[in-house]
Amino acid sequence: MFSSSQMFTSNQISEGLGFGTSQAPVANSPEGAKRPRQEEKQTCLPVTIRAMEVAVAERAQGGDDLKFFGTEPSMLIIVAAVESVVRQSTGLELTLNDATGRIKARYFVTDPQPGHLESIVEGRYISAFGSVRSAPAMHFAINGLRLVESADEVSYHMIEAAYAALRLQHGPKVPMTPAPKPAAVGAAPEVTPQKDMSSMPAASPAAAVAAAPEISPQAPPAKPAGPLSGAELRAAILEMIRGEESPEGMALTALCVKFATSAQAQIREIVHGLVSDGEIFGTIDDEHFSAV
Repeated sequence: MFSSSQMFTSNQISEGLGFGTSQAPVANSPEGAKRPRQEEKQTCLPVTIRAMEVAVAERAQGGDDLKFFGTEPSMLIIVAAVESVVRQSTGLELTLNDATGRIKARYFVTDPQPGHLESIVEGRYISAFGSVRSAPAMHFAINGLRLVESADEVSYHMIEAAYAALRLQHGPKVPMTPAPKPAAVGAAPEVTPQKDMSSMPAASPAAAVAAAPEISPQAPPAKPAGPLSGAELRAAILEMIRGEESPEGMALTALCVKFATSAQAQIREIVHGLVSDGEIFGTIDDEHFSAV
């Protein structure tokens, strides 16, 4: 069915997704012309080494055929690392490890191609298909293999193996959207009558203006009552100095006149504090200041 030189992928998984061959009826036979076309499905299932061990253990207890999650796949696919290689004239004897278990594998080649087996070395990952054998000891009989070209193939294979196992155990997911209710036989669809807009009275412009909500003008912010002090006085003095555009800056006497309700000593103290904080600096003399 497969030759050792064929490439393959692990995308054919579980029921109905495997390799299939059809048997057509004989054209010259009148009975064959009436027979429906039959298809022989050969499933190709991605698995892990641990899944192989579980299947072999279950068969040893029950004595039935080798089954994976209740099915008997025709072919198994694994992706694993090569731990050891023994080369023979007819093939290879390998030890494979896929992080879920370790298994011996045998690969017999009847017509090896030049350089086909030399690339299989320890430490490389391979993708192989075949079947599990229990005699003389449990091993994986490889029908074909190839080197893994990307590390993503290892992750993809583990995802496909888990997806195939869940699908075989629980079945396909049923959509949760409820089906629409069937209409009663002979029942006419209910049609909403169209409203007659001509019979409705038209609103007058005066009524529209009266119906509009009244928008009150925004009241100006209330000015603080009493003299400024503390942080408010400091912020007001700094804002006034920053608004001064003359080169010599704002005079201290002008600040005292502007904030006449505040004590001059407090204004001087705030101005000296602004100079110390680096917010303002003196210009032509000690009585004129400009903002940074």
